[in-house]
Amino acid sequence: MRKRQILRVSFRAASRYATIIQEGGVGKEVFVIENLQHLSLSGQIIQPQFIMLCLCSHGSADIVLNGVEHHIVADDLLLVFADSVVEHIRWSEDFSMMALVQERGFVQETLMSMLQLWPYLVQLMRMPVLHLSRNALERVRLNYRLLTLRLCQTHHAFRREALMSSLQAAYFDVCDLLRREDMEAPMANYRSMSVFERFMRLLSQEYVRHRDIQWYARELEMSPKHLSGSVKMVSGRTAGSWIVMFVVAEIKSMLRNTDMSLKEMSEELHFPDQSAFGKYFRKYAGVTPTEFRGSL
Repeated sequence: MRKRQILRVSFRAASRYATIIQEGGVGKEVFVIENLQHLSLSGQIIQPQFIMLCLCSHGSADIVLNGVEHHIVADDLLLVFADSVVEHIRWSEDFSMMALVQERGFVQETLMSMLQLWPYLVQLMRMPVLHLSRNALERVRLNYRLLTLRLCQTHHAFRREALMSSLQAAYFDVCDLLRREDMEAPMANYRSMSVFERFMRLLSQEYVRHRDIQWYARELEMSPKHLSGSVKMVSGRTAGSWIVMFVVAEIKSMLRNTDMSLKEMSEELHFPDQSAFGKYFRKYAGVTPTEFRGSL
């Protein structure tokens, strides 16, 4: 039997279905799809390269997300992380689900320093569907309305920052809903979660100076293998990939929000020289710092 191919869907490709999109000089980092039923996904296996925060308003759907079956009904909230594998999609004729689609780098920049959220976001990777109570539903709808308003405020001098703040508030609410749930699903074991939390706290303080997993392992008094294994058990990502994510997000923020030269950035982030800085960014971002800044 021929194996079906996974269709990797880029943020730009998905934006063709947008009903409300962030436009202008701030770039295109967030958009809304009013009803996912308009997408032709039946029979396909897709791997989105972006994050989706979805709210079902009518009908029902069955999907397999990262190998786990989920049944979605009205008033369910679904969080789909980048690189998740979505397959076996079926929905009722009256199915309707709104999606807030977010470019992964924008979400990383938005949530990078919010350490208190990471344990809940990791849990959402494992249990991505929440059934909302009436009060919780109103909170989520309010967040959607506010984010939609931010997307439409084309003349707001600080629209990107306001949008980022609103998105932070939305994730705080989602994680608070998760905290209130009496969830019986198995959590990652306590020791691994403790290692993950200590690593993330240290990383948030030191990524500007240190990009070597061996350094973090020494500081946490464990082997690099133990550190990376524990972090991956909890989050699904290695310690090294978390380090890269923080550093690349910081460089993008500098390129976007400052007029620092590349030499100044390389010194700020403790690279040996500008050449090493440029090679690092190109390796993980796919473009040079100059190309990235020019695309803004």
